[in-house]
Amino acid sequence: MSRPLRLAILGDIHGNLPAFEVVIDDIDRNSPDAVFLLGDLINRCPWTQEVLDIVRQRGWLSVQGNHDLVISLLHTPDCWPVFNERNRFPIVHWTWEQLRPEDIHYLLNLPHDLLIEIDDAPPLRLFHGLPGDPFSGITPAADHSAIAASIAVYDEPVILCGHTHQPLDRTIDGPRVASADGPERNARQRVLNPGSVGVPYNGDPRAHYLLLDLVEENGESSWQPQLRQLDYDRDRLVRAFHTSGQSAASEAVTKLMLRTLEDGLPWISDFPQWLRDQPSKLRSNPESAVDLYLESHGPGQWAFSG
Repeated sequence: MSRPLRLAILGDIHGNLPAFEVVIDDIDRNSPDAVFLLGDLINRCPWTQEVLDIVRQRGWLSVQGNHDLVISLLHTPDCWPVFNERNRFPIVHWTWEQLRPEDIHYLLNLPHDLLIEIDDAPPLRLFHGLPGDPFSGITPAADHSAIAASIAVYDEPVILCGHTHQPLDRTIDGPRVASADGPERNARQRVLNPGSVGVPYNGDPRAHYLLLDLVEENGESSWQPQLRQLDYDRDRLVRAFHTSGQSAASEAVTKLMLRTLEDGLPWISDFPQWLRDQPSKLRSNPESAVDLYLESHGPGQWAFSG
C-alpha cells in the first residue's frame, strides 16, 4: 500500500541554522511531497544568508513574516520610523547588514498568504500571524470565538499559521455553509501552528515542525497532523553568537536571546513589550534596561498578555 500524500509545514526559523538542519534531516527521512514555510525566516540568530540560501535552493514556498517584512523595508521610505533607531533595535540592523540585495528582494516579495489546493484533498490556507497582520497571532490561550473572528476572512477547512512560536491544534466552528440534506450549518475549521523551528516559546527549546498526512476516513479525505520536536546542538549556536559578531552588536539582547534558546521561554519577545512602557531614557538604551527587566519579569510575570 502506498504512503499517503504528505506535507511538511515549518516556520519561525529566525536564522537558527543548527535547528533548521535537524529539521531538514528529519524532513528528508520522512519524504514529504512538498514543504511550505510560515515566515520569519531570519533575524535573532546568526545564520541569515545560510537559511535563505537553503530555502531558495530547495524551492520551498514561504509566506512573509513580520521580521522578514520589517528588515526588508529597513532604510527605505516605507519602513516604520521606530525601526530605523539602531540603538533600540541593534540586532535588526545587524541582520540587515548581513543581507545581500537578492535577499532583500526575496523577503520583500514573499506573499502574505498561500492557498494550497491539491486534488481530492481539503484546501489549506497558510499565513504568518493573522490575516492582514503578521505582527499578531493566535495564541493557545485564545478562546474559540476569538479564533473564529480572527480568521473569518478565510473559509478553508485547515488554517496554518505561525508567529506565536507555540504549537497549536484547535478545531472551531467556521463559516456557515449550505448543506445538501438540511439547513445551513457551521463548517469546522482546524487551526494548526507547528511551533517554531528556531526560537520556541512553549517551554520546550527543541526545534518544532509539522507533518500533514492526507488520510481517508469514512469516505472523506482529511489532513492528519503530526507535531514533531527535535533536539539540536545549542552549544554550536551559542558559539556562533560570538564568532559572527552578533553578540558584539548587542550583548544585552544576546543575553536574552540565549536565555530563550536555553529554556524555550519568550524572554526575547517579552522584553520589547516591557520596554515600550518605560521612560524614554530606558527605551533609547536597551543595553542598560535588560538587567532591570530581568529583576522583575519571567514565568508568571510576563509583560505581554495571552
